[in-house]
Amino acid sequence: MTANACIPADKHDIAAVHRAAALAPEARAPLLPGLLEWVQDANWPVARPVADLLVAEGAALLPHLRAILNGEDAVWKYWLIELVIARLPPPDLAPLRPLLERLATAPGPEDRAEEVHLAARAALSPQPG
Repeated sequence: MTANACIPADKHDIAAVHRAAALAPEARAPLLPGLLEWVQDANWPVARPVADLLVAEGAALLPHLRAILNGEDAVWKYWLIELVIARLPPPDLAPLRPLLERLATAPGPEDRAEEVHLAARAALSPQPG
């Protein structure tokens, strides 16, 4: 199976997500940047299944999350926080805390307009369990 077969070709390509989920974590690692692109909009049918897959990736995902959180795409940051980061277990969330705290307390104008600061605050709040 090719790597391209495991990255959605369009917003309805749930089968690609299932193929990616069937891979071993080490085989999925090179696909993470491509999979992360599909959580840019929660309205896409593939967004939530991809997010479910990404939440389980652990430390391999952290450099990619940092890059997006440090980037300019406020909508992507918002959905990334909502769909993936807010669902990470505390040990995986801990390395992202400084970035989330910055977004929560000192968002740029685009981040404020897209409510990234509110998503970051929610992700930093203790979750009822």
